[in-house]
Amino acid sequence: MSKVIAIHDLSLWSKSSLSLVHPVLEAMGHETFLLPTMILSTQSDGYPHLEKIDLSSSVYSYYKCIKDYGYSFDAVYSGYLGNVDTAKAVGMIAEEENTFILVDPVLGDNGELYQDLKAENVDSIRSLTSHANVITPNITEASILTESSMLERYTNAEISSLIGKLKRIGPGRGVITSVPLSIGQLANVTYDEDEIRLFSFEDIGVSYPGSGDLFASLFLSMYLAGYSFFTAVKLSGEITSRAVRYAKESKRERRMGISLVPVMEDVRKIL
Repeated sequence: MSKVIAIHDLSLWSKSSLSLVHPVLEAMGHETFLLPTMILSTQSDGYPHLEKIDLSSSVYSYYKCIKDYGYSFDAVYSGYLGNVDTAKAVGMIAEEENTFILVDPVLGDNGELYQDLKAENVDSIRSLTSHANVITPNITEASILTESSMLERYTNAEISSLIGKLKRIGPGRGVITSVPLSIGQLANVTYDEDEIRLFSFEDIGVSYPGSGDLFASLFLSMYLAGYSFFTAVKLSGEITSRAVRYAKESKRERRMGISLVPVMEDVRKIL
């Protein structure tokens, strides 16, 4: 059984971040040490008023407390960090663990930064990617990290250019999720050094908060379970797409985030 440090925010109502990350990792057999960066009343997309408690000053001390018991970890997985101090703490944890590092650079969506994030947050996440083995930005985040203009549709040449910029600031492996292609579909663009693969899926005209968290958690779970890099990306994308379609067809309230019901069924099949 692998042991994972999951460093994300915790929404007490609606599905995103740790409320998705934890059950997915545990369902795939990975023991998970939860390090919440902050506690939120809800996820932020669709809920203009939030109550929150910032835990950034405690992240590293909680980590050191568990390390004093002699535990080691097979992966460090970070998502929404909220401020510069938390990003620095994650960098310190990554250096001390010297293990597989997945950075999901949660910065924004639909062409915009998330509320309360500023240029200093982008700089801290950009620096953090240098510690990563794999990064999983969406197309908005990839554009923000590389200071590139977002396009309505991407050709193969434009995708290659964006990947080149990402590799100059981060690792040689990554996934850019939900890239709009010139052929009219969306794709999870996956790169491993010089090899690039596009796993396309239908654009059904709706997105749900937490979809990126779900994808990254599934990917990490499968990769740690022994699936190859590209296979883990492919299967994670397929399961996430089914979850989004299920949410739309069941008329799930969008701001409640993605549903885990079909995911757990698929995870059981994979196991």
